[in-house]
Amino acid sequence: MRTVEDIAQIKARLTDPYRIEGFLTAEDVAYLVEMFERHPGKVHKNTGPITLDLNTEDPVVGKIIGKLKEYIGPYEITAAFFFSTNFPHIIHNDDTFELPTGVYKGITLPLKLTRLIESNELPRLCFFDQCYYHGPAKFFNGDSNIPTFYNKQLYEYSQVDGLVEDDLYDGSKLLTHLKSKWLKGLSLHSTLEWKPTSALVFDSVRLHCASDFRRLNIQSKLGISIFTKL
Repeated sequence: MRTVEDIAQIKARLTDPYRIEGFLTAEDVAYLVEMFERHPGKVHKNTGPITLDLNTEDPVVGKIIGKLKEYIGPYEITAAFFFSTNFPHIIHNDDTFELPTGVYKGITLPLKLTRLIESNELPRLCFFDQCYYHGPAKFFNGDSNIPTFYNKQLYEYSQVDGLVEDDLYDGSKLLTHLKSKWLKGLSLHSTLEWKPTSALVFDSVRLHCASDFRRLNIQSKLGISIFTKL
């Protein structure tokens, strides 16, 4: 558990999530997609996604990492990997078990959408007003015995910061993959379009999830996650 003083340091750096339009070139995206698709070392995780560690020594990747510093300042990478998923991510944060007081930004780089039906409508990354400061967690209010393989499970939200009394509207077409009881006490802060070539930047301790992209006839998403500390 972080101390009150530790949490105050992290809170002082919180910002609203934002999208950097055109962060990657079309050439960058094509290069990264091919890197993922050709690599033999992909890992099929128990929770569903296929992942691959990002080679930070690659010159194109190095250019991207350097460019990020123009937007978020100096940082250290705590984790960086490709992910391919055919199921929308549920509510989680992206903290680390080491609980550094310098926990900083998460960055998502959308690369590819595989669609069943051609459309221009984009899925979204959805952010809540609430934060959790005590390590990586997934949020299952009112449930029990849901297996996870990295994040701890939170079945009640007493340690979630910023809870509200009014329940989040659970009929939103964005969040149809979530149980309404998981949303109890949470409020939606904002959503950002999951658009290839852009970068989505947010605080790692902020609760967030994917929109239910299956409703848009999207079969899968391929992207990169980068997590940082100061």
